[in-house]
Amino acid sequence: MSQDPHAAEIERWEKRFSTPDYLFGIEPNAFVKSNAGLLKAKAPGKALSFADGEARNGVFMAQQGLDVVSMDPSAAAQEKARKLAQARGVTLQLERGDLKTWPWPTAHYDVVA
Repeated sequence: MSQDPHAAEIERWEKRFSTPDYLFGIEPNAFVKSNAGLLKAKAPGKALSFADGEARNGVFMAQQGLDVVSMDPSAAAQEKARKLAQARGVTLQLERGDLKTWPWPTAHYDVVA
């Protein structure tokens, strides 16, 4: 019996994030960073950073003054996200979920990345 492809994909990411290093580093991606002014303009609004992994983007958005939900299916990634947020002096709401199964709220966020 073959494994569910969706479960296999989540397992693949769990394995990738299980290393001690940050897979994509700790700085936000170029697009998110280049929009810091827009993010600050939305503060103190709510932001969703989906498929956030180790939360380099979610942490950056929180540093811009947003209340951030960092969503990812990987427990290993979210543990590193918690540590990065703590090291940067910001708070994230960590949500375990993925794009296919997360219950997307309607008209709840000011920023989605």
